[in-house]
Amino acid sequence: MNKFREGEYFIYKNGDSYEIGKVKKVCEDGCFCYYHTGSTAAKTPFDCMHKLKNEYVLHDSIGLGGLQ
Repeated sequence: MNKFREGEYFIYKNGDSYEIGKVKKVCEDGCFCYYHTGSTAAKTPFDCMHKLKNEYVLHDSIGLGGLQ
């Protein structure tokens, strides 16, 4: 069951590496997500995406996905 929404920030775990991501589009098997300031989104499976309890402290000045 999907628990993410468009525009939501999350932590992406890739092996020993962690990145902040932002959901662009939700799909059945994952999300297209921004990990940089460009407009290209990468397909990410749900099992690599981790919710942030304090997402509210982040805001759009982070700039993921370019200027909003």
